[in-house]
Amino acid sequence: MSLVKNAFYSAAQLFPLAVLKQRRPDSLLLPYHHLVSDTPVPHIKHLYPWKGTRAFEKDLDYLLRRFTPITLQDIIQSLRTGQALPAGSFLLTFDDGLREIKEIIAPMLLRKGAPAAFFLNSAFLDNKNLFYKFKLSLIIENLQTKNHSKATLDQLYTCLQTDEASLIPAIKKITYSNKGQADEVAGILGLSFAQYLTEVKPFLTLEEVGTLVQQGFAIGGHSIDHPYYSQLTLDEQLFQTRQSVDFLVQHFNLNYRAFAFPHTDAGVSRIFFNTLLEGPDPIDVIFGTGNHKKDFNPKILHRFNCERPSVSINAAVKGILLLNKIQQITNKDQISR
Repeated sequence: MSLVKNAFYSAAQLFPLAVLKQRRPDSLLLPYHHLVSDTPVPHIKHLYPWKGTRAFEKDLDYLLRRFTPITLQDIIQSLRTGQALPAGSFLLTFDDGLREIKEIIAPMLLRKGAPAAFFLNSAFLDNKNLFYKFKLSLIIENLQTKNHSKATLDQLYTCLQTDEASLIPAIKKITYSNKGQADEVAGILGLSFAQYLTEVKPFLTLEEVGTLVQQGFAIGGHSIDHPYYSQLTLDEQLFQTRQSVDFLVQHFNLNYRAFAFPHTDAGVSRIFFNTLLEGPDPIDVIFGTGNHKKDFNPKILHRFNCERPSVSINAAVKGILLLNKIQQITNKDQISR
């Protein structure tokens, strides 16, 4: 993390929480995570850090002592009726439907009495497909832990049009639009993603999701296969969104429709939102990643990253609330579309 961010988080912790919570009457804390784990996770290891169980439990205790837990359905009901949510509300959200939700996160949330919403990619459920970014992490892990012949590496350099010094950066540059290159690289290295899906089972199964729903947790769409929306056409954006939401609504007989953007909502047009929020079978709520900024429609809510292990929960919460106060004072708390 940069020195500027470190300094900001340090400064934020000097403010009393009660002062920072007086942000807006409709304030709602929306932290997002992906996983919690005390053991290495090779398919995520080279993408981003995460918190262990002890740190996450500490976070939970902090939030439950200082804020009011609500459900996704509470938010949707508030949007439908106009009735305000309890002051200082928060909802935990988790993206990508990873198996750690079933094994670690849900049991802890149930024990603490904390609701949550899980946003799922329809293509990954039942471990049918592997997210292309996870493939990149596995490729990097393979290169760092296995010995490969010069012939194999030369073939790899040719495939990626790079050299030894730039190999890892070249792998990280593989995007959604050319994600097939990850499979080519894996073939050269003798790395089987199908075997990984079968043996490791990184994602939840439909049966496990059904159990989570029965336990009272909420679910929503997170696109089909996790693209960057700014790289898609409007039709592709709408298709990815509708398909992922419709699949869950139909399969689990949900009476609500929710969606959270994969990666980021940056660069997505008003037409996209208006089509989904006002058209046939409208989505009830859409979550972006704009750090609590306001959007042009109250049904668009923005979350913030709360899983960095280097940032304490006190710093993360006070940091986002201070940022929002500064944005409000400087008239920069509205997202422009």
